[in-house]
Formats: sequence, structure tokens, C-alpha cells
Amino acid sequence: MANLVLALSLLLARVGTFVAIVPIFGGQVPRTVKAGLALALTLFWFGALNGVVTDRAWLTQSTQVSWLVFGLVLGREALLGGLLGFAFGLFLAPAQIAGEYLTGEMGLSFGAQVDPSGGNSPGGLTQLLESLALLLFLGLDTHHLFLAVFDNVLTRYPIGGGMPAWSMPQLITGVAAVEEWGLLLAAPVGAFLFLTAIVLALMTRAAPQLNLYSVGFPLRLAAGLVALLLFFSQMMSSLVAIFGRLGELLTRMV
Repeated sequence: MANLVLALSLLLARVGTFVAIVPIFGGQVPRTVKAGLALALTLFWFGALNGVVTDRAWLTQSTQVSWLVFGLVLGREALLGGLLGFAFGLFLAPAQIAGEYLTGEMGLSFGAQVDPSGGNSPGGLTQLLESLALLLFLGLDTHHLFLAVFDNVLTRYPIGGGMPAWSMPQLITGVAAVEEWGLLLAAPVGAFLFLTAIVLALMTRAAPQLNLYSVGFPLRLAAGLVALLLFFSQMMSSLVAIFGRLGELLTRMV
């Protein structure tokens, strides 16, 4: 009985850290909902992979397990869950990167409000793109990939086992690819804003008395909104392609 309790607590540490870190649930999701989801997923995998989860030599000798060993293994499971949560968080990172870049280019960063719960909140355009990416993510059933990969990790790296042989260059390559895809996602609208800046520079050169601040900001904002409408379908198609590439990258890693 004691070994089942130890295995359940270790599995809960891995799943709970994963649910807490993965940004798909967002910072506005109540903690009780996250705790309930983590407990439900833990009980599900504990029942589905009971033999894999509890078939560890040191768990069968639970009466001889010290608190130090248990604490080290618990930290290992929490670290593995955190790494999985960070890896799955890369799915929404391109939309966030594109939103932050376009927010600064369109001058909307001045409207960012301070979040009293901690730090600065992202701009309105960033939140919009993240929400659209999240809806597209759920609409394509890509969250099923989360469960499949997590189940594969539990099978290959069971509770109380060794850490996965993930190399740091693989993680760095994934993060660099996400940064590149985020900038490419914002490239059409960014190019449109760049042309708008050239037009404003020519207007200022032709009419020096023109107030650039009173004319430039509204014009860049309007140009950015028009470009978003024109390239909306292309950006959504790019997000679908990005989700596919990230899914292949995560599958190769695990």
C-alpha cells in the first residue's frame, strides 16, 4: 500500500508541475481548476499505467526509503514535468513573439497596462493573437498531441527512473526555431509597416512643417490594422504549419 502512495505522489508531482507551467491554461485559470485537472490526469495515468508506474525496485521496498531519497526523486519528477510544460509552451510562443513585435511597431505598447498581480501585462494585439492561436490550437485537436506525448514519456521514462537523454543543443535549437517562426509570422505585417514608415519619412522630407507625431502614430496604427485584415488568413495558415513543425520536433525529442 505504501509503495502505491509513493508512486501516486511522484506521478502527481510530474503531472502537477506540467499543468502549472504549460501556458495553455493561462494565468487567469483558477488554481482549484488546475489542481483538479492535475489530480484527474494523475488518477487517469495511475490507473492506465499502474504496472509501469509502480514497477520500480526501490518502490517495492518503500519501508526502507529515506526522506532524502524520496525528496530527490520528487524533485526529479517535478523538473521533468516542468521541462515538458516548457516544451509544450512553445506552441503559443510564435504568436506571442509576433504580437509583441507588431505591438511595438504599431505604437500600441504605450497602451499596455500594469498587471497588479505581478509585472506588466502584454499588449492588446499580443493577447488577441495568443487567443486566436489558442482557439486554432484547440480547434485542430492539437492538445491531443500533448496527452499522447506525455503518455509516451511516462512509458519510456517511468516514475522513479532516470532523466531523459535530452541534450541542451536540442532545446536551444527548438527555442531558436520558435523565435524565427514568430518573426516570420509577423513578417508580412511588419513589411507593410516598414513601407508606411518610408512613406512617412518622404512626407516629412517634402513637408517639414508636418507634425510627425500627430500624423505618424494614427497612420501606422491604421496601416497595421489594415495589414492584419489583409494577411489574416495567411497568418492562420502559417500558425497551422508551425503547429505541425513543433509537433514533429517534440515527437523526435521524446
